[in-house]
Amino acid sequence: MDAKPSLLFRLVGLFFTWKPLIFAFGILMPLVTQALIALDAPLPEHVPPLAIGFAVAALWGGFAQWKGRWI
Repeated sequence: MDAKPSLLFRLVGLFFTWKPLIFAFGILMPLVTQALIALDAPLPEHVPPLAIGFAVAALWGGFAQWKGRWI
């Protein structure tokens, strides 16, 4: 009989599989957004800082997920 891993082990494994993206959207996106707001950075017209933060987090987190490293 093949025993399946418990639900907890599968959820923990899933979390560690997607950890770079979770970190990017949970930490990097708000950090970039707040930095843009605090520095009053010039942005393209009609582009909110949240969209820039989302784009940076998606690209950087996606790269980290794909390559397995942040740099």
